[in-house]
Amino acid sequence: MKKTLLATAIAGALGTMAAGAQAATVYNQDGSKLDVYGNVQLGLRSQKNYDNSDADSTSTATSATDDLFDNGSTIGFRGEHIISPDLTGYFRAEFEFSSDQQKGYYADGGSNSDASGLSKGDQAYLGLTGDFGDVRVGSWDALIDDWVDDPVSNNEYFDLTRAQNDVGGTEYEGNKITYTSPILSGLQFAVGTQYSGDNDDALGRFNYDAPTGENSYVIDDDSSASLFGGLRYMVADWTFAAVYDNLKNFQYINSAGDQKDYGELYGLNATWQMSDDLRIAAKAERMSARWASDANVDRYGIGARYSYGNGDLYGAYQYVRAEENGVRSVEAPLWRSRSEDGNQSKENYNEFILGATYNLSSQMYVWLEGGKFDRENDQGDGIGTGIAYSF
Repeated sequence: MKKTLLATAIAGALGTMAAGAQAATVYNQDGSKLDVYGNVQLGLRSQKNYDNSDADSTSTATSATDDLFDNGSTIGFRGEHIISPDLTGYFRAEFEFSSDQQKGYYADGGSNSDASGLSKGDQAYLGLTGDFGDVRVGSWDALIDDWVDDPVSNNEYFDLTRAQNDVGGTEYEGNKITYTSPILSGLQFAVGTQYSGDNDDALGRFNYDAPTGENSYVIDDDSSASLFGGLRYMVADWTFAAVYDNLKNFQYINSAGDQKDYGELYGLNATWQMSDDLRIAAKAERMSARWASDANVDRYGIGARYSYGNGDLYGAYQYVRAEENGVRSVEAPLWRSRSEDGNQSKENYNEFILGATYNLSSQMYVWLEGGKFDRENDQGDGIGTGIAYSF
């Protein structure tokens, strides 16, 4: 379940622990409060996917597949405790489960029979908030995600591609410490670090000790701390934001075994809240690569969301420009195929998203969405529909 027009605005302004409107308060006494919330989301999709999903594949062949799928069903807990009149401590923890196959997923004798009923975590953090601002530690969405990308496109299933996904996906969201200032005369800033110790285990393809082979992205095996930050200015119906991240923890090992810094990430956003019902936002992002020459990727996007009373209508467009080696970050099989032929070239992509939601009640809605991404053999293109219930 993605953020509604109002919820996005609230979360963006507070920069703290805003969550869904539906939540059950389990305990609220003596300055302590505990809420339980969540959602069940199911969808049906038809989408073009690569025939060969191997991480080192050079094949760009695709075929259309369809399935009934879980779209991020979640149960969450959040709490707060008033430490003093000017200081409140808080926490939040979210866990996801597979609602489409919950019954059979953990069946006796199956590959997941020893797993818990909650298949994976989403975000978890704790912090302190007060007149001084907010200090938080844990794992949650990236700053560039919240301040730059989400106002443009934050949908149910299909979404514009994002620069942080070129880097580390969920690896980019953990082990963080962030300070967010209060809003003073419309100005707000955030600064933080992602710390990777030499005893931290990276996941999957980012494990330094088990790279996928030549030309591998990894997390630095030495202790390192990145620096990221952002500045936001709110005036009248406008919000302007700028975000930077030096991506210090991410490295690249080339075919010769040389380890190089990945690069730096920049993002800009301008959002116009024309009315309570209509928001228009535009963004510009650059992945300034250092892992190879001619590897930068630029993204320019614009999106709009309109609340028509019983739901939202929304759409977004993004132009992606990838230099010769930047294609590896955007469309890896095509880049690997061209590397074998020694015929690398720049690529430009036009991405489109169109969707709508309809509220069945204050807690339940349905959605319809389509995406087109301009990749080789229509990779990723598709249409989907679904239903969500929040509590």
